[in-house]
Amino acid sequence: MQACPKCGRELVLKHKGQQSFLGCSGYPGCEYTQGLREQSEIEPESLGVPCPQCGNDLQLKSGRFGLFVGCSNYPDCDFIAEDPTQREQDSVPCPECEKAGRTGRVVAKTGRSGKQFFSCDQFPTCDFSLPLPPVNEACPECDFPLLMRKRSQGSERLVCPQKHCDYRSKPL
Repeated sequence: MQACPKCGRELVLKHKGQQSFLGCSGYPGCEYTQGLREQSEIEPESLGVPCPQCGNDLQLKSGRFGLFVGCSNYPDCDFIAEDPTQREQDSVPCPECEKAGRTGRVVAKTGRSGKQFFSCDQFPTCDFSLPLPPVNEACPECDFPLLMRKRSQGSERLVCPQKHCDYRSKPL
């Protein structure tokens, strides 16, 4: 990894609450920290785990949205480790793709600003998207094939994503 510019010790990945950052391994003697968005100069670090596609080492790399695990043989191998918080069973079938006979799924994505949204994994062929997490349950009022999970005022409800439908479930 990278050396601390103040004392020369190694910078390590640290976590506080939901925030991750690089901090000096000499803490509390050295209190240097560096945000993960400021780390474009960090060199990829080998993890000693083989890539499932080509067998080369996987590396901890720095990208536009922070740290990720990818193959050291990029661009010949484009493997990127999947985010464990977004599993295939968490995604739901895309209603637009089902109409068109495709097999798209609605998955979590992160926009340029870092905000999470949910869209079809067949983009740009399908541009279906939602601002809230989808639930694989049909709307009882308009029969739209999925609902969204909305949190407000300390409770959680299922709401229909269709603008013409005003379905809201009772608090869950």
